[in-house]
Amino acid sequence: MNRIKKYSNFINESSYIDEFKLLYDSAPQDLKDIVDATKDIEQSKEWHPEGNVYIHTRLVTNRLQNCYNDINLSLAGFFHDLGKVTTTDWNEEKQSWTAHGHEDDSANIVHKYEDWILALGGDPKIIDFIVKNHMRIKYLNDFRLQEKIKFLNEPFFEYVHKFSTADYGGTELECKPLMDLSKIEQQISEYKEREEKNKIISSKFNGRILMELYPELKGEKLGDAISGFKNQFDDFTQYALAMDKEKILKDFDIYYTEYHEKI
Repeated sequence: MNRIKKYSNFINESSYIDEFKLLYDSAPQDLKDIVDATKDIEQSKEWHPEGNVYIHTRLVTNRLQNCYNDINLSLAGFFHDLGKVTTTDWNEEKQSWTAHGHEDDSANIVHKYEDWILALGGDPKIIDFIVKNHMRIKYLNDFRLQEKIKFLNEPFFEYVHKFSTADYGGTELECKPLMDLSKIEQQISEYKEREEKNKIISSKFNGRILMELYPELKGEKLGDAISGFKNQFDDFTQYALAMDKEKILKDFDIYYTEYHEKI
């Protein structure tokens, strides 16, 4: 409790808006009860040196309000860890508190209070997305490329991106810089470029086209013929992009006529 009082005094003396208190004061009583329960929910000291869930929630909510002044982000901060009330357990192996799946329980609380959210001018769909994904973005760099593409293309991804700047342990009141997505965006750009090239090449040269021209080419024999033809070139992709379909198929016919007995 001393830490909470110390934090409250600091907020009062600063130019920061205590959005958390404003939201709490306007919340329905049963929602206040859930928030109050977070005062007794401990967290890993490694990740949350600031203390319990209540302190963390207040910090995150106020960082978001004072950085972005967006009701959806502020409400997401208010709701994002309420699910820890029902999911927090002591992990003997790690010798630490854990709250696996708390984001789902938090999202269920969002759904329960949609009317209150709407009355404050918030969008429950946006807040639900932020709450459900506020842990996922921490592991974005570990995603497979297709998962990265899907996540970054979500219409509300930028909200989660901003949210992550405030969702960290410690008592600082400022948001951290936005996560640098340049490497991921470069990966996606290169992937899309490769896919576009492959699409162009496939329109000129693929197994279906060859099977129509050479019915005897099937299965492994077809695969060996395609691989053997491609292996003639130092850069098949560059060759296939530069040549039209007729030229490629003519070159393949020369190759196949000469080597088909070996294939």
